[in-house]
Amino acid sequence: MVFTGIVMAIAFVMMVIYRLVNILPPAGISKDTQAIAILNDASCAVCHQKDNKLPFYARFPGPENRFNKNAKRGILYFDITETIEKINKKEAINETALAKIEMATTTGAMPPATFSLFHWGSSVTPAKQKILKEWIDSHRKRFYPNHFASDIFNTEPVRPLPPPVSVNKKKASLGEQLFYDTRLSSDNSISCSSCHNLRTGGTDNRQYPEGINQILGNLNTPTVYNACCNNSHGWDGHITDLKILIAEHMLSPYEMANQSFDHIVNRLLKDKDMKKAFDKLYKEGITETSIIDALEEFEKTLVTPDCRFDRYLKGEESVLNQTEIQGNNLFKSNKCATCHAGSAFGGQSEEVMGLYEDYFKNRGWEITEYDLGRYKQTLNEHDRYRFKVPGLRNVALTKPYFHDGSQQTLYDAVKTMGRYQSGCSIKDGDIKAIVSFLETLTGNTYTEENEQVYKE
Repeated sequence: MVFTGIVMAIAFVMMVIYRLVNILPPAGISKDTQAIAILNDASCAVCHQKDNKLPFYARFPGPENRFNKNAKRGILYFDITETIEKINKKEAINETALAKIEMATTTGAMPPATFSLFHWGSSVTPAKQKILKEWIDSHRKRFYPNHFASDIFNTEPVRPLPPPVSVNKKKASLGEQLFYDTRLSSDNSISCSSCHNLRTGGTDNRQYPEGINQILGNLNTPTVYNACCNNSHGWDGHITDLKILIAEHMLSPYEMANQSFDHIVNRLLKDKDMKKAFDKLYKEGITETSIIDALEEFEKTLVTPDCRFDRYLKGEESVLNQTEIQGNNLFKSNKCATCHAGSAFGGQSEEVMGLYEDYFKNRGWEITEYDLGRYKQTLNEHDRYRFKVPGLRNVALTKPYFHDGSQQTLYDAVKTMGRYQSGCSIKDGDIKAIVSFLETLTGNTYTEENEQVYKE
């Protein structure tokens, strides 16, 4: 009895001290400064900054393994360094980073209870959650204004896709001709459309693409739809400019396999009509630059706004059924919307494949250099198995899934993502609901049924 009383008294004293050290930032400072103060109080940098040493108690026999494991996963999941720098400079934070902070701190998921047990002032209390949520909302409104969503959805981590950007229609039309022109390949056998079929979601629905001489590529074909909305391109995210991406495809030995752009230019120059079309639009005529520019102008038209979920976000709540709405909620609660953020539902960051389990060990076939992700480019261990998060628009049309084309159905892809990226086993019914939601992201793609509408 006495022992129980002592324990309760100690617990009460600890709770009082905990509340005293967990103070709110001053109300008179800016929202940015308040946010940084809360993130610092939460000691986010302990697990979310490179080369940060763990505190002394991480070496205690009991918590050692757990702390080390959490810290290792923490830095792989999110490095907060750039985010803090952006806040201090009053610049836009990456949408994925913002979504991760929102998920982790405003839901009480972070910091872990075992961490707060030692860092008494680190817990993000409801009052701090409110401040952070207000800051996140204001940051989104400032840097990612959601002009198209209704008021109740205008601070969501995902946004309706805006209408196509203004393009030079004549150049886009010329780019469309080039998109279907097999003379862009070294042996005149394939065109851009061979792998990016606009009638099948902008992909080829194969595990790996087939280049000239039936040479198979090493990575699954990403969709060409909405590519202009991505921050980076290529599965390892090493390309940040659409023009560079186009040029790389032309010269890749696994795709168009041209030794240089001169070969493409010389072939097109022999076509009098093509030469005339280029001369009319470009002062320099047919050159590497003008070919790429025309193709890019066409790709800017390949956007698919006003899918059913876009219309839902804009206020047409009846356009989705209850299963699809439930799927959207599950999509967020299972942390999918943290990486699949923004108007493209992804394409904003590169993430490690296999945060909670070793995906490649369990996959069933040998790891290749193309499974290394960004590490292949940087040789930085932090980038091993790190891949660009694909956008999910029209995802129901773009099977198979993942960089290795290993998942044949959306059901399998969602189940696998839950296991390896969210650390949870999603129930069968919940997976089906999430798939139903993902199917609402199919927009107005190029099909025979809507060909005329699409061209308009």
